[in-house]
Amino acid sequence: MRLKKQQYHLEPPRGLMNDPNGLAYFNGRYYVFFQWNRFAKNHSYKEWGLFTSKDLLHWDFEGSALLPDQTCDQCGVYSGSGCVIDDQLYLFYTGNAKKDGRRKSSQCIAVTRDGHRFLKLGCVLNTPEEYTEHFRDPKVLRTDSGSYFMLIGAQKKDGRGAIALCQSDDGLSWRYSRVYAQSRACEMIECPDLFRLDGSYVLIFSPQTRNNQEDICESSLSAYKLVASGEPSSDGCPEDLDDGYSLMDYGFDFYAPQTFTDEKGRQILFAWMSRMDDAQEAAFGQDSAGIHCLTMPRELHLKNGKLYQLPPEELYSMRGRNIPVSRQASSVLYAKPEHRQFYLRIHPRHPFSSFSISLYGNEVSIAFDPEKQWICLTRKHWVSGQPEYRYCSLRSLSDVEIWSDSSSLEIFLNRGEAVLSSRICPENDDPGISLSGDMNESEIEIYELLHLKGEVYE
Repeated sequence: MRLKKQQYHLEPPRGLMNDPNGLAYFNGRYYVFFQWNRFAKNHSYKEWGLFTSKDLLHWDFEGSALLPDQTCDQCGVYSGSGCVIDDQLYLFYTGNAKKDGRRKSSQCIAVTRDGHRFLKLGCVLNTPEEYTEHFRDPKVLRTDSGSYFMLIGAQKKDGRGAIALCQSDDGLSWRYSRVYAQSRACEMIECPDLFRLDGSYVLIFSPQTRNNQEDICESSLSAYKLVASGEPSSDGCPEDLDDGYSLMDYGFDFYAPQTFTDEKGRQILFAWMSRMDDAQEAAFGQDSAGIHCLTMPRELHLKNGKLYQLPPEELYSMRGRNIPVSRQASSVLYAKPEHRQFYLRIHPRHPFSSFSISLYGNEVSIAFDPEKQWICLTRKHWVSGQPEYRYCSLRSLSDVEIWSDSSSLEIFLNRGEAVLSSRICPENDDPGISLSGDMNESEIEIYELLHLKGEVYE
């Protein structure tokens, strides 16, 4: 079906969007770059597009930012990060090139003073000898001493996934240092990120299971773990990526998360809101001009060794008209927003013994089972037509917050202890909500979300 444009999720007017890149707060604005194929809804071409904002609410689509126009990036401007150095925004990215069918990865830099014109400085780091050319997604951060380090997702020549550590004194001249982290269980690590949060260091990474003979990805996820080593150095034992990690998101569609620190000192995250297989991707919005979006921004905190994620406070100002809740039966409550763009929060006086929610005329359901201590999200697979499920283990459930957009859903549990993110392919125009369980009307908040335009892709 022809998808209505999302109202508060970032998406370009056409083509295929994927990983968020170059996230930064620079010259009084938020910068969110992203991988983009503006010509087709496939992965045959990659440049960087750009959105900017003053407030995380109102976004300007700036169009193309970095094009694949040099020898080192002629086959694609791949993912990377941003870092403000000497009042300039440095963009670090992987340039992809192929010769005689063989991949060549180069870590490259582009610089801007005004956020509009970007000067490419070319390749600053070639792939070290111990890695294959699956060597990409540089994340650059400043050390306490004023130097810089770069984490790069990688595959070692033994076919196992790893994260490489590189260092620089000035952000321009780079040298390879060592293996920072490695895996025995997967064949590739993508999109590494490392940051200090609430007194600890958090490592985010996206492990892939790959068929190395066919050079194809078979499965992937996004994870995080706390690392004891703190700020990277030139020596030290590699982190074990197979032990002690947790999922970043328990829904169907979440990948390639990246964070940055804003002017308020908050650690803000965006991610690509897709993990569709080829058949789902081809069918999703097949009559629309574009495909895919980013998640809402999320502010991160650590509590009791767990990563908590919630929308920044600015986004709550989108809540508009209150939607009344009525009781249809002794244990069933019902609400009918005018649109699919709504905010729903349930915060009972006591933790749930059980509950379930049905959305959009039963296109989606969410249910908590206190005996099994899990919550289950169910949606319909829009290719096979069969239900599919995602589960999240929770010992108890005391708060549910749902943000619904035209074709997406982000569910925050226990004030951000766990999140489930999913795209939804609408089958009808029914935005109805049915709730059952041990709750009453006073414990439920439902609001329309403002700035609704009801547009479709142009």
